[in-house]
Amino acid sequence: MTERFATVALPLPLASSYTYRIPETLADRVGPGARVVVPVRRREMIGIVLETDATAPEAAARDVLGAPDDLPAVPEGLLATARWMAEYYGSPIGLTLKSMLPAGLWGESQVVAVRAPGRWKIGGVAGEVLAELDERGGEAAVSLLARVLKRPVWDAVHRLASVGAVSLRVEPPNTAGSTATERVVTLHGDPPTLLERTTLFKRRARRRELYEALESLGGSAQVRHVVEQLGFGEAVIRGLVSQGLANLTTAERVRDPFDSAGTPPPETLTPAQSEAVDAIEGLAPGAAALLFGVTGSGKTLVYLEAVKRVLARGRGAIVLVPEIGLTPQTVSRLRGAFGDQVAVLHSALSDGERADAWRLLRRGERRVAAGARSAIFAPVQDLGIVVVDEEHEASYKNGEAPRYLTRDVAAVRARIEGATLVLGSATPSLEAMTRSSDRLRLLRLPERIGSRPLPPVEIVDLRVAPKVAGTGPVAWSVALDEAITGTLARGEQALLLLNRRGYAAFLHCPDCGEVWQCRHCTISLTVHRAPAGLRCHYCGHEEPLPFTCRKCANPVQQMRGVGTQQLEQVLAERYPRARVSRMDLDTTSTKWSHQRILGAVERGEVDLLIGTQMIAKGLDFPNVTLVGVVDADTGLYLPDFRAAERTFQLLAQVAGRAGRGPKGGRVIVQTRHPQHHALIWSARHDVEGFLREELDLRRAPPYPPEVHLVNLVVSGEDEALTANRAAELADWCNALVARYALEIVVLGPAPCPLAKIKDRWRWHVLLKGQPEVLGRIVRYAARRLPRAGKTRIVIDRDPVSLL
Repeated sequence: MTERFATVALPLPLASSYTYRIPETLADRVGPGARVVVPVRRREMIGIVLETDATAPEAAARDVLGAPDDLPAVPEGLLATARWMAEYYGSPIGLTLKSMLPAGLWGESQVVAVRAPGRWKIGGVAGEVLAELDERGGEAAVSLLARVLKRPVWDAVHRLASVGAVSLRVEPPNTAGSTATERVVTLHGDPPTLLERTTLFKRRARRRELYEALESLGGSAQVRHVVEQLGFGEAVIRGLVSQGLANLTTAERVRDPFDSAGTPPPETLTPAQSEAVDAIEGLAPGAAALLFGVTGSGKTLVYLEAVKRVLARGRGAIVLVPEIGLTPQTVSRLRGAFGDQVAVLHSALSDGERADAWRLLRRGERRVAAGARSAIFAPVQDLGIVVVDEEHEASYKNGEAPRYLTRDVAAVRARIEGATLVLGSATPSLEAMTRSSDRLRLLRLPERIGSRPLPPVEIVDLRVAPKVAGTGPVAWSVALDEAITGTLARGEQALLLLNRRGYAAFLHCPDCGEVWQCRHCTISLTVHRAPAGLRCHYCGHEEPLPFTCRKCANPVQQMRGVGTQQLEQVLAERYPRARVSRMDLDTTSTKWSHQRILGAVERGEVDLLIGTQMIAKGLDFPNVTLVGVVDADTGLYLPDFRAAERTFQLLAQVAGRAGRGPKGGRVIVQTRHPQHHALIWSARHDVEGFLREELDLRRAPPYPPEVHLVNLVVSGEDEALTANRAAELADWCNALVARYALEIVVLGPAPCPLAKIKDRWRWHVLLKGQPEVLGRIVRYAARRLPRAGKTRIVIDRDPVSLL
């Protein structure tokens, strides 16, 4: 029989794949997309098969050791999507595939050295290895020995093994993906007659009760349920088993943290919603639509109805949201519509919970995947529709290799699998709106449900507006204060947006002007009060609050800039009877904290909700009648071409949280730049007016969507070396452009606006051009740029931020 070989992608930053021989015993399980266990040097790893008709390598190929799954882990459509991503973003195919599967499905073996009995007179590194094994009870992983002894030990270990001083044991990788199991009791044999039961259960009434309880449950039940819910002891279960009437087995237990009743959707659609759903249903396979609807227009109901029709045809669906904080609300609505057909995938779940959801989808036991960015890779069988809600959000961009933009990956996967793509937003991105003229069908929902008006927006100029005394550094206008007082008096709720967490933006010395900066990043440390300290929001570095200036020893240190913690303190003092809650990264770091806070708001247990941008989108609370933007200028003048667009989107989205119920609402925006076009258009609720003006500003100098970008970021621990490497990279790009006469503009090198993060200096070279030409550069650079050394080069195609 002809030998067959497979190319296998490993979850490593490697430009090429490895080739392995397929043993005859595994021939039926090793196919494209399958997980396989393969040897890599002195260990074993899990990889993904790319193809099974590879050419035999010149050197002898090692064998595939195992194939743990009945089905390929990566279906054909997902594998094709991974190939496109690796080529488009210049990312190694192994890392691309690694981003698609839950962490619980990857694994790596380790080799353990076991000390043999007897005394051995061996010196050098081998002697140190034996001594360390004695210290550790006779055995230890070879990788651990190398770390402890701070030197390579493999040669020494092999010498010890050759003379019998140690033996080596390979602990294989866990291929089960953190599968959870539980005991199940199942009735065995034919059910006895009533007369037989009288004999069998004579003086054993509890066993009979258990037997008949199991019968009523269909013949089996989890032991946990039998003990905790039905009240039978373990002894009763064992007695039933000893009589041969039942069996105890172990079965996979699905961990579903969202396994709760959902919120049923409204039964009827508005005419505009019905038109949108019909238009989505009429799209050709692989086609896409942009659902442009004002806040409160019922986009979610359109998604639900579109998914419902897809499921009725026997196909599957993926629904994406930008923030994990929105997932509970979305899942509740999906569960209300589709019951236990919904599986959830997002980063707040444990590895085991994600692996469970992934397996249910892969086996076809659930047909709707919901979650944040990574849920686009859900292995939904026969995918029929992909919904990307709030498509404009920057959180849809992945921050590490592969640096993909979810909206674009969704479009490619939908085309490959013949599914419909629906992008939704009240404030669409410029890129989506410009595409709607040719590649996206534009669908509109111009009015709120029930024809409720959008809330009026009042711009308060903090330079001249009267302010409330006694609020310290918090700019608190009389207009906002009176609005909150009236809202509380009517028993209504208010949301207050301040897109800066912490207590104060920075700490400085009034004498010498020293600002406390992070020692690892070129960014000032943020002042926190709970717990007290200075904290870097980029690397996590913390320092205690100082009592004196570190330069001039001045005992007075002043805080500048207001954060959500300080605002919370001011509000608690100003409105002592109000129930105040805060929602930012500091209060939502624990599991289910988003759900806990939003649940309290929904139940009316919170009067004032303070938050960063995470409160600006997706929330629907009819009793919220006031939205206050405490400082609209926090992101307005950042050194990034998308700063105005992001500010407009944030203001328009948070304004849409008000007036969603019959009580109506209002919005108050505090700013020192009331003439900025982002604020003027947001006050008018005019998205298309803003986009027209912003598009004109992007034409000269050209920025997306006029052109496409590739940001090449060079980082290193040595500042001069990093700058030199960036200059070499710019020269390399310019030479490449000149050699092939490419229509590409090379900008830089220049330091990144955030010049140092986590002890690494950062420079970048920016390429501008059309996607086809940029693609040639990316593919060429991905194969030739170095991946290791004292500096690193990151290829970021279609960046959403240049900071």
